[in-house]
Amino acid sequence: MEFEGRVAIVTGGSGALGSAVTLDLLGGGARVAVPYTADEHWVALQNRAGAARERLWGAKVDLKKAAGVEHFVAAVLEQWGRLDFLLCMAGGFAAGKIHETSEESWDRMFDLNLRTVFLTLRAAVPAMIKQNFGRIVTISSGAILNGGGAGIGAYAVSKGAVRQLTEIVADDLKGYAIHAHCILPGTMDTDANRRAMPGADCSQWVKTEGVARIIHFLLSDDSRAVRSVIVPVLG
Repeated sequence: MEFEGRVAIVTGGSGALGSAVTLDLLGGGARVAVPYTADEHWVALQNRAGAARERLWGAKVDLKKAAGVEHFVAAVLEQWGRLDFLLCMAGGFAAGKIHETSEESWDRMFDLNLRTVFLTLRAAVPAMIKQNFGRIVTISSGAILNGGGAGIGAYAVSKGAVRQLTEIVADDLKGYAIHAHCILPGTMDTDANRRAMPGADCSQWVKTEGVARIIHFLLSDDSRAVRSVIVPVLG
């Protein structure tokens, strides 16, 4: 299997997109660690993993807290001895025009979408530098393209910062065999989005499994010549 011997951390790995990525990695032979918050989502992911669950490990973590993130990464390294892939899938969404956005909502978007990525990168990258290998993938949003984001200001600005952070990290690590990529998906076909937009035409929405396959390619040896790429996936 292509990823046999590789170790991955997937933040948000029990969510809609994260679970698709986690299952794809397990299917490729990787060992996958998932920090989770909801017990029921973690149990559901384990059940979906089937026989591959022996290569799946998780712990309850608040990704907004540095100490918890650092402890989780340290536990993965102690258990499996290395860290090859970091997939930052965790995040959140809130709508609202800028002049109608509360400080609490603004801070929440930056905590969920940017702080979680920053803290996880800071904890994980030193291990990748030490082994001179790593693949990092973050999730921004197709909504930020072409000056977009009206009506979702806090979300769009926080996701735009994720894209810039990923590009900076790729440049920071250009002296090592560590690549960093950012995916910008359009509206994804998830249960939550179908509930939120019951009258919408979801036929062109982005499938989470499709995003997972793109990420699979970026993690694979086939993409080793690509150091950093921004990938819109708009359906």
